[in-house]
Formats: sequence, structure tokens, C-alpha cells
Amino acid sequence: MRNSNSRRLNHQADYQRAYRRQQKASRKPSRDDVARLALYLVISEGLKDGQERKLAAWCDVVTTGLVDQGFDRDATRNRLDELIERYADGWDFQRKPHLMHAFGPSQ
Repeated sequence: MRNSNSRRLNHQADYQRAYRRQQKASRKPSRDDVARLALYLVISEGLKDGQERKLAAWCDVVTTGLVDQGFDRDATRNRLDELIERYADGWDFQRKPHLMHAFGPSQ
């Protein structure tokens, strides 16, 4: 039983490594890549003058969604506040510089 489980885990690991290589080669953004950019855009827009209400409403929606998934309400709000403060203090979008070096900025 242990041997077959070990073989299955090794097969899964091999498959996942090959999948990641294929995704990297095709330059297909991951779900996290898309989410990171979307977060940056929403928060950056929300930090503009006159957009505070929209940003607060967005935070309420995100908080409710995460609480519904079992996360703590206060911890969720604290995390959102930390992210917003970082962007407000000049933290920029976290690009993947290795993509820029390998393929150039225009691709």
C-alpha cells in the first residue's frame, strides 16, 4: 500500500512540474498573477480622491466573501488595511522581473 501511494505521489509531483514548465513556456499567467494585478488596480483606483467610498464598499464585499469561507472578520479587515496602507505609502505592483529580462518589456 505504501509503495503504490509513494508511486502515485511521485507521479503527481512529476505531472505538476511538467505542467508548471509548460505554463511558464507558454507565458500563460496563473490565477495568482491575474489576482495580483486585479488587486493592484482596484486598490490603486480606490486610493484616488473621491473613490474612498468605492474602496470601502469593495473591502466590505471582500471581507464578507472571506468570512463566508471561514476566515476571521477582524483578521481579514486588518490584512486588507495593511495592503491598502502599503499601496498608499507607495508600494508598487509586484512585477515578475524575470519575465521582462527573458522576453523584453514589449512582449
